[in-house]
Amino acid sequence: MKRQEGADSMAYKALYRTYRPNSFETVIGQQHIVKTLQNAIAQNKISHAYLFCGPRGTGKTTVAKLVAKSVNCLNPGKAPCNQCEHCATIQAGIHPDVIEIDAASNNGVDEIRELIEKVKYAPLQGRFKVYIIDEVHMLSQGAFNALLKTLEEPPSHVIFILATTEPHKVLPTIISRCQRYDFVRVGKREIQHRIEEVLKLEKIGYEDEAVRLISQLADGGVRDALSILEQCIAYAQDDLKAIHVNEIYGIATTQDKLKLIEAVFDENVASLMGEIEAILQKNIDIKRLTNDLMEILKEAVIFHYTKDDSLINKLNREEAVGFLRIQPRILLGMIDDLMDTAEKYRSSANLVSYFEIGMLKLMNRINMKPTEGLAQPNASVKEAMKPVMQAKFEPKTQEKPRPIVNPVEETKITVDETTKPVVESVRIEAMKQEMKEEKPKQEAPAFDGLIPSVIDFDFLLRLLVSADKDKRKSDEQSWAKIDNYTMDLVWARYANMLRGSQVVCSGDGYILVNVVYGATASELNSPDHEHMLAKFTNEILGKSHKLFAISDDEKVRLINLFIEKKKEGSLPQGIHILAPVLHSEIKESKPIEEEIPNSLFSLFGGEIDLVREEKK
Repeated sequence: MKRQEGADSMAYKALYRTYRPNSFETVIGQQHIVKTLQNAIAQNKISHAYLFCGPRGTGKTTVAKLVAKSVNCLNPGKAPCNQCEHCATIQAGIHPDVIEIDAASNNGVDEIRELIEKVKYAPLQGRFKVYIIDEVHMLSQGAFNALLKTLEEPPSHVIFILATTEPHKVLPTIISRCQRYDFVRVGKREIQHRIEEVLKLEKIGYEDEAVRLISQLADGGVRDALSILEQCIAYAQDDLKAIHVNEIYGIATTQDKLKLIEAVFDENVASLMGEIEAILQKNIDIKRLTNDLMEILKEAVIFHYTKDDSLINKLNREEAVGFLRIQPRILLGMIDDLMDTAEKYRSSANLVSYFEIGMLKLMNRINMKPTEGLAQPNASVKEAMKPVMQAKFEPKTQEKPRPIVNPVEETKITVDETTKPVVESVRIEAMKQEMKEEKPKQEAPAFDGLIPSVIDFDFLLRLLVSADKDKRKSDEQSWAKIDNYTMDLVWARYANMLRGSQVVCSGDGYILVNVVYGATASELNSPDHEHMLAKFTNEILGKSHKLFAISDDEKVRLINLFIEKKKEGSLPQGIHILAPVLHSEIKESKPIEEEIPNSLFSLFGGEIDLVREEKK
């Protein structure tokens, strides 16, 4: 490599060793730990034992050596100065007072007892003897017990620094005797920046995509990133490209993955199978590819909601914008399908077939009808309403007592014998139906059936067509009063469900609102709440309305669909929905006593006792 030219006599050092941080300022991704240790050293408040926990390659051993250099540095104001004798010998790994122990190979009681015997001796050169025990969780139970007493009360000249990737395997009694510091995975952007610095120092050309791929493969470990980089440089020589990384590690490029997803979105099976075949010829790891596709779709959902490209790593802004044409609910459904596919890999002998089937399932998500993604009443409600939807309502020909629905108009209904066990709300729906048929209104054709149990986009479009803009503006002003009812004993439940909702459109007898979550919309659309919501709208708007609810995502899609249909001239006919009839609006029949003819009084002596049969 460039740094070795003219230095054949020197032994080659790996990149991660060559570019290991030699000061606290050059440590990346662990600022919270670095700042704490720097302050403790500057104030001479040094603990006798530290426990460094975290994933591999995040800087545990590096920071441990920096602490050892700082406490023994001859220039305390600049510790570590990297110029004094102690700093130089510790950096070279030959300082007699800094002892590194690998607990994986020295995990017995005898080794720890030998260490304890040496602890009592004073440092040979520096102020402190520093014991760095790596992978401390590998110590045996007996070794931990042997270390306990010394770790609790060590000599004043000794500092223990324990490092582990699995802190849950360390005895709680050991952890309680140490200051614990948790190292975190380093962010991809910080790793990319570090890789670029090393490449520039090595005077090697590179593609940004190659650097991004390496940072993803590193999985938050800087040491892993430099080890991967070193292998790629050995393969690519002086010009590192993304294709080199892909060939070495068997991964698909972001463009390859995007082509797969594009074929799914376009419902092009031939193109999809061709892309899969091309990827497999590159000896790509199927499991890693599946996980990468999940990550891409996850980032697409994040960008769809936030429009903030700083929150995504695998996609750039231009690539993320391409996903905006697909609704987040579809993307989340695709992630679920991929997770199921990945789970099945464990018991599969043919990963390719499972992967192909999984991708075809994603295509099926695109074919999903719009109604399948809308918030709907739950299954039990639909089953309960099923016989109602099949009932036939015909005008009655016999005179029988009936409720007065409207002081001006009267409506007669007859329910088929097969549908007698129907709730009162169903009878009201029947009355609405006949009133729609009899009431002449040309500007908005009456709906030719009951309100569907499954509210689809066609029905919502008809609501928009029949909406009144002036009425919507008026209702919006009244709708703002909902916040006043959030603490009301009667209306608090519905006010909180509708808090923050917005009026999408209003018409005679109905109002369509959008809420944040689909689950809330589903509950509001449930027939169980219809009557109380009608009363609540009467309280808010001064007149009862049939309330329909959709989620924010469905509102966006509905408006786009409305604009598209309007341009095409293919909007459906409007719909006329009568306002729900409240119990207080139904006139009660006269008491039976008032309807008794006077002749009966004279016939029975002017005194009549009425016997009523109790309703069961």
